[in-house]
Amino acid sequence: MTDAADDSALEQELRRVAARLDPVPPEVVQAAVDAFSWRDIDAELAELVFDSLLDADQATLVRGSSGPRLVSFKTPELTVDVEVTTTGSGRDVMGQLTPPQPATVEIRHSAGIVSTDADELGRFRSQSLPGGPVSLRLRPADRGSRPAVVTDWLAI
Repeated sequence: MTDAADDSALEQELRRVAARLDPVPPEVVQAAVDAFSWRDIDAELAELVFDSLLDADQATLVRGSSGPRLVSFKTPELTVDVEVTTTGSGRDVMGQLTPPQPATVEIRHSAGIVSTDADELGRFRSQSLPGGPVSLRLRPADRGSRPAVVTDWLAI
């Protein structure tokens, strides 16, 4: 056998052993499939510009955070500020769109999609979401002139 053939055979054997001893959990496979299917080519991506967990000072990291998590996403025309609060086994999400505007807000997570509305002041809220990865999809009320906005995925 050549070195390439040996490497290929070894790789195949390692894959078989790993699949048998440490299989990928079904919920991880489903999350990957769902994440791919939720992508939206026509939507504008709002990038993460602030996360209180990532931007915390060293003292906070040592003590731990007792308050809500604050996160901001931004596009050239829109800022989405989100506050995540842990309540028992769930998460409450409260947000603000700037500039203020009514919109439909879909909170996509491992258990499905929760839809809520942002009021004319750009405020929205959803309660008792499961912990795990989430992404927001915002559809402005004036859909004709502006595309939907999708945030990065974030673990809450």
